[in-house]
Amino acid sequence: MELISSPNPHFIPGYTGFCPQYKYRIGNTYGTTTHKVLLDPTVHHAERLVLSDRIADDFKTFRPANRDIDIVNERQGDTIYKHPMVPGYEGFVPREHAEFGQRYTVQATEALSDFERLQNQNRGAMNQIKKIGYLQDNKWDPKTLEDKELTRSEFKLPLLEVRPECGGLLRNMPVTEPPITPPHTSPSPYFSDNIDPEKYLTTGFTGHVPFGYASFGKTNQAMTNSNLCDFTSNYRKKLSNEWAPVELDRPDPPVLIQPSDIYLKHIGQLPNYGGHIPGAIFRYGKTYGNDSRDAKRWLRGDFGN
Repeated sequence: MELISSPNPHFIPGYTGFCPQYKYRIGNTYGTTTHKVLLDPTVHHAERLVLSDRIADDFKTFRPANRDIDIVNERQGDTIYKHPMVPGYEGFVPREHAEFGQRYTVQATEALSDFERLQNQNRGAMNQIKKIGYLQDNKWDPKTLEDKELTRSEFKLPLLEVRPECGGLLRNMPVTEPPITPPHTSPSPYFSDNIDPEKYLTTGFTGHVPFGYASFGKTNQAMTNSNLCDFTSNYRKKLSNEWAPVELDRPDPPVLIQPSDIYLKHIGQLPNYGGHIPGAIFRYGKTYGNDSRDAKRWLRGDFGN
């Protein structure tokens, strides 16, 4: 047995804490080495062991506690709420939803104990208020010094509403609030007017600077202002000339289309039309819809593409 288990006291293998002089000891297992280190009088270590003696300590806890059991059993009322609660009871248990991780009997007893403590606190607070009212109305003669201190209350109970008609006066009074100033948002310097004094890029800007490859020898504000003005002017010029929408002058198709006509003069055939198109195999360079428009022109002798 001595060859299998390490003698006590020793550190359990896997313990990552500090062990004095351990790194200078070799040749034995971790348990045997730490056992010798802990018992060696030449090694400085604490007077008490790191691991407490579980045999001498009362480390066991029993739930529910005896005080909780006594509180539950002293309740007056329904006999269902008594310790121990039978597992499987599907009725309502006060404050049981906040208890978890234990057996049903333990959870139910602790929940009932907490509920009973809360009820006792509420009853005590209500009795205290009633006692103050009796003392202020001279309906009860205080005997103790603690009860006599209750008469020194700033307010007299019960509190009375002096002017009920003025209860909602201040609550419903309109208050004029200053308007909220809208946030100031300046337009982008790329598209602002060329005469705008803030049309420049701040120092340290790492984005793209249009037309910046050909500018040098100026300060940052003057150089970026010139570049942005050139960009805005060029953009507006292309917007009005090159990027303007193209208008096509094309005759409108007739409103009335005879269903018996196959080859229409102003409307082409639908793509994937499987019928014959006169002269289609000899023409190229147009879409199917444009090429099949007025297909009878081939029959009339118009061989244009």
